[in-house]
Order: sequence, then structure tokens, then C-alpha cells
Amino acid sequence: MVNMQRRVLLVLLALALPFALAAQQPKVVTVDSSSPLLKVKVTVKAGSAADPAGQEGLAYMTGRLLLEGGYGDPKKPVTKEQLAEITRPWGEGAYPQVLVGKETSTFSVTIPREVFTDYVARVLRPLFTEPLFASTELDRVRKETLEEIRSALRFQRIELLGLLALDNDIHNGTSYAHLTEGTVRGLEQVKPEAVRSFYRTWYRPENLTVAVSTQDAVIVNGLREALAGVGQRAGDAAALSPRAVEAPALVAGRHVTIIGLPKAIATGLHAGFPIPVTRADPDFWPLYVANVWFGTHRDSFSHLYQVIREERGYNYGDYSYIEYFEARPMYMFPPTNSPRRYQYFSIWIRTVSHDHAHHLMKALTWELENVVRNGLTPEQVEAAKNMARVLYLSLAENVDRLVGYKLDDEFYGLTPGYLDQYLARIDAVTPEAVNAAIRKYLQTENLRYVVVTDQSVADKRADDIANNRSASGKTPKQYQLDSEQREGVQYWLVPEGRLKTLQQDAVWEAYRLDIPRSNIRIIKAEQMFETAAMPQ
Repeated sequence: MVNMQRRVLLVLLALALPFALAAQQPKVVTVDSSSPLLKVKVTVKAGSAADPAGQEGLAYMTGRLLLEGGYGDPKKPVTKEQLAEITRPWGEGAYPQVLVGKETSTFSVTIPREVFTDYVARVLRPLFTEPLFASTELDRVRKETLEEIRSALRFQRIELLGLLALDNDIHNGTSYAHLTEGTVRGLEQVKPEAVRSFYRTWYRPENLTVAVSTQDAVIVNGLREALAGVGQRAGDAAALSPRAVEAPALVAGRHVTIIGLPKAIATGLHAGFPIPVTRADPDFWPLYVANVWFGTHRDSFSHLYQVIREERGYNYGDYSYIEYFEARPMYMFPPTNSPRRYQYFSIWIRTVSHDHAHHLMKALTWELENVVRNGLTPEQVEAAKNMARVLYLSLAENVDRLVGYKLDDEFYGLTPGYLDQYLARIDAVTPEAVNAAIRKYLQTENLRYVVVTDQSVADKRADDIANNRSASGKTPKQYQLDSEQREGVQYWLVPEGRLKTLQQDAVWEAYRLDIPRSNIRIIKAEQMFETAAMPQ
């Protein structure tokens, strides 16, 4: 009887073994492309939101060091320089790149199809399964990252500083509330042992999704098998406890953060608030159409662009968003592979002169309030839908984007995928659905503003806002209007087409923001990104 039970147990174990092995392999999703170049992306389901408190930057360091910290035999490692030599004959895209987001870390390569087997054997498999995380490379990457934060992000990139500050402010107190690169204090605490622990905890086959631009079974299975051993050489590194990912707190009232920047030549304006909508929600599509009309990124179609730049010539552009948009100043269209479960609505007014900043802060608020109050007409909705169809052509313009969207679809659980359903969803949007979504999700009573301006005018800006002072925009002379003198009085000759502009300027000028001084804080640029908490 005992022998019979043992034989039954062995049979059950043998039957279960293939399923156990399958569970330890990454998921692979495909795009069917005939291109001679093969695009491969590997997403680890852990990003900066998984950084332990006090070690902000650990996910970023792990991703960078996987590529730059060497791999293979510790006595004869493949260094980043040698990796460059190996991959150079296969093209620039063969050297792996990594993008660390809040909840994912995505590695990308592009190689000729004919070198796939060689690439897997010499690069992909050992890179992911035999990392060395050299401490000298950790020190180098840490130094570079700290310099980037302390210098470029704080003082050289005014627009990016404001965008990142708003992101941190909205998520303050949560695991999202720091740069994906980390914080100054957090990066200083990252040690090689912590990198190995992060790798052991999150870099596991079952925590990986691979997207590839082919349905060739040989390649798909080759990727699956190549990454089955990820995490096995983590040594005795301690596992990390998963960190909770919390929704941002709701905003109560209007709050302003003014960041003082030495010798800033212009002022950047930002505003936002959380919304409980992702692209997995049915309401995403009517809200998306509304946003296309209101503030399409870097396109002259949108309302904000028309009234602030085109009609009045204040700046380079004015945009709004219902999803986080990675590295906005650098891209025309949203890059893939920065998915988030928690999103927020935001407005970005590109840099304007200091004299007009308060006026345009009122303007952006009034314009949003007006859309919430009146909604869109059927004609405006149809125009926005047509523009959304045009945008689709750019979203799906190349294999890299198609592969990237496949990974994002996995994150959001989209079936069919985002691009697969895009046109049908846009076609189905009605004016009634758009206006219902506007009323449900958009508002101006509870806003967080970020103003990046010259340090010398920060106090005056706070005082003007707190005291609800009127804020004038451009003068008739700045609009290049003609004038004439009559009995010593100057009269401006306003063309009929410009009269409406001046009337709206007066409305913006008198609009009350009603923000108490207690809701306004002034901080210096050098205080930003020191820790995960917003400076007070």
C-alpha cells in the first residue's frame, strides 16, 4: 500500500512538473511584423514605486546596473564596454536600453532577425540571468544620477522641473512621490546588496512580460527559454517586502507651490488633480475626446493652444492631459511603457514672461471652468473625434510603438488592445458621453498649481495670488494695434476681430482664484528632490 501511494505521488509530481516549469517562464506577447529587424521589449513588473522608503532610486539603479554592471563569469566579466563591442556589428539598437517607470522597468533592443540566436546566447540570456552589479559601476551611475538631479533637473530644465514637481506634489505621501531616478538622500543609501535584493525580489520569470515583433514560434520559444533563469543567481541577497502602491489623496481647495529658480528668464505654469480613470475604463474614451479638443499635446488644433498661443502669442504651446506623459518636452507623441494605475488631469502652460504669468494662471483656470460649465457642442466633439483619428496614425506609426503598446495592454488588462480598439471607440463617442465625462471628472475647485519662476519675484507672485489682485495681460501696444491722438488723449483703433480678444483678456484679468496665503508655499529649486516628501 505504501509503495502504491509512493508511485501515485511520483506520477502526480511528474504530471505537475511541466506546469510548474511553465509557471516559471515569462509571458510573451507578439506583433506580427515582416520587418528584417526584430524588436524585443522585456518588462519587469516593478518600478520606482517598489523602492523601499529611504532608498528611492533602487529600481533605477538596478535597471541601469543590469545593463552597465557587467555579467557572466566574475573572473572574466563582460563589461559595458565589451557589451558595446559585441553589439556594435548588429546596429545601434542592439545595445539594450532601459526605461524605469513608476510600476514597470522596460528593457528594449532592436536586432537583425538573422542574429537572434547569437544575440540570445551572448547577450540577452547572460545579461538577465548572470548580472554582476559591479560596485564600481554603481558608484559611477549614482554619481551621474545625482549630478543630473542636482544640476540639470533643478536648474537647467525649467519645464521639466515644473512637470516633475507637479507629479511629485499630486502623489505626495505615496510610493509614486519621487522621481523614477530617485532622490538625493535615497540614492546615497543604495548599496550593492540592496540592488541584488531588488533583483532577487522582482526580476523573476513570472514577473516578466516579453513583447516581440514576430509570431515565429522559434523566436517566441527562444525568448521564453532564455529568460526562464532570471533571478536564479541572486545569491543570498535578502528579499524585499512589497511596498503598497496608494492612490493620491484628493485635493481640497486650490494650492500653489512656487519654485524659486535663480535667474529664471521666464515662468512655467502647471496645474492638476487626480482622476480615477485609466485607459481600461469605458469613460476614458469620451474624456479622451474632450481632452483632444481642450489641450492636445504639441498641436495647434487644441483650444488652449488657440487662445493662448495662436490668438495672443504668449508662448510656444499650451496643453492638457488625462494620462501621465513621460518626458513631455522631448516627444511629439506619448511614448509607451510608463503605465500607471493612478492618473491625474493636468495642464501645462509653456514658459511665459514673468509679467504675464499671473494673468495666464487665471486664464487656464477660467478656460477649464468654462468647459466644465458649458461642455462641448456636437460640432466641437466631431472636430475632436476627427483629430483623434489623425493622432491614431502617429500612435501606430512604427513597430517600436506597436510592441510597446502590447506591453501596456498587458498592464491595463486590455482585450482587445488599446490600438486595436482605438478607432471603434472614438467612432462610438457621442456629444452626450463627452459632456457627461467632463461633468463627472473635470473641475476647478480643487487644484494643485506649480509655478516655476525667478527667485526674485516669488514673494510678489505669492502676494498677488493671495490678495486676488487683478492681473493684466498684453497691452494694446503689445498687440501692435494702431492708435491716434484726439485732444491729447490716445485712442486705440481696435479691429472688430480683435475686440473679442480684448474683452476676454478683461475677463481673465478680473477672475478670482481665491487662494488663501496658507495654501501657497515658496520653495527653492535646490530643495527639490532631496527626499520623497515635497519641501514645506
